[in-house]
Amino acid sequence: LWCRKSVVASLTLLATPRNDSPVNKMGRTRTPELVHSKRQQLMRSARSFGAIATVVLVLTAGCMATLTSSTATPTVHSSPVYSVNVTTGVVYGQGLYCTGPEAANFSQKGCVPVNLTLSLLRPMYNDTTKVPLPSGPMPVFMGIHGGSYSHGGATDEYDNVEFFAQRGWLGLSINYRLCNGGYGGSAAVRPNGVTDGGNLVCEKYGSFPTLPPYGNTSCGDPGVKTFGIGTHDGCALSSPPKTCSFFGTLMSWMYPSVRDAKAAVRWVRANADQLGVDTEYITAIGGSAGACSVVGLATTFEDDYKTEISPTEDPTLASTNLEETSDIATGLVQWGGDFVPIYTQLRDPQNATRYTKAAAPLATFHGSDDGVICPAQEDTIKAGYARVGVTYEQHILKGWGHGADAAPVTLPNGTNVTQHSVMFEFVTRMQKLSVTP
Repeated sequence: LWCRKSVVASLTLLATPRNDSPVNKMGRTRTPELVHSKRQQLMRSARSFGAIATVVLVLTAGCMATLTSSTATPTVHSSPVYSVNVTTGVVYGQGLYCTGPEAANFSQKGCVPVNLTLSLLRPMYNDTTKVPLPSGPMPVFMGIHGGSYSHGGATDEYDNVEFFAQRGWLGLSINYRLCNGGYGGSAAVRPNGVTDGGNLVCEKYGSFPTLPPYGNTSCGDPGVKTFGIGTHDGCALSSPPKTCSFFGTLMSWMYPSVRDAKAAVRWVRANADQLGVDTEYITAIGGSAGACSVVGLATTFEDDYKTEISPTEDPTLASTNLEETSDIATGLVQWGGDFVPIYTQLRDPQNATRYTKAAAPLATFHGSDDGVICPAQEDTIKAGYARVGVTYEQHILKGWGHGADAAPVTLPNGTNVTQHSVMFEFVTRMQKLSVTP
């Protein structure tokens, strides 16, 4: 925009006559003195024309160079040409944990801010391959670990992220707020030693500031859809948005996790220059619960998981770069499902679908025998993407269950290849990245 305005201003100046020009505007008789003055003016104009034209050419050349450098497609490698340096504990924002007995039923009492952290996996020069480091901004590859939104950590996604960092991506793997209260019939032990089957208050890590309609604060209002599992602090499951899975995720679990994932993307955008990345090329990958969050990043609206709670109610929001967007360019989903877009729609008073043309392309990988999040849990994603014409490619891993990291992908010609190779091809094709050996 600066380039365009500068060139236009210069051209305007070039085309505008000078107000002090001795042109005979009033039709007076042109005297020799006026003719001589006019000749001098023309010579000055010619010199001015040359100077301004030079400025225009310099501006244009500079702008073209700027545009070329800023719009150049990142180059990545098909082989692991870089070493990887890992930096842990990088803070990307803050969130609230609410602890103690007063935090039961998501009362938002006893809340304290905690740092949200991630690991950076940066490509480094490899003395064996001797391939120069990227000369321009890198694409981004962000991992979101699984664990039912109740356990796990950033290291769980290192294998996936390192594969891409070795090939020229800046890698990130995030930690996010967890709930360890169990679900379904699993047991959660309270600090007092009492075991409650599936109690949903996050006893170990604290509860979350999730106001209605996102928190399980009341079962009394029939107009508010709540997605508890019939536990002491939850409400009976209504309009269950699942078909075959044991994975009983709740919105009150999802909310802080997805909100933190979105905050991590916004942090990348806010720090793009320091990180040396191009934010037009952000890919997110996740497994299980992390995969569900990736589906959320790919489909939900910008205000989802950001504006439901005000900065007054949760001051930590101010640390999460709210002026940035949480858009991603592509998503990779390993044994995930449709929980986030479906739950989010059910909570929306307008009941608006989250499957729109703005959704990011997805490639999914799912064991055919997965009984935790079965493949049918992707059906609404597949249908929603088909309806709006956004790319969605599903890879069923025959004979495999949940957490099938080692499973090969069988191509239509019967050849078995690794999931990583399929991911690489998908991301580079969708983002039109330049690929070199």
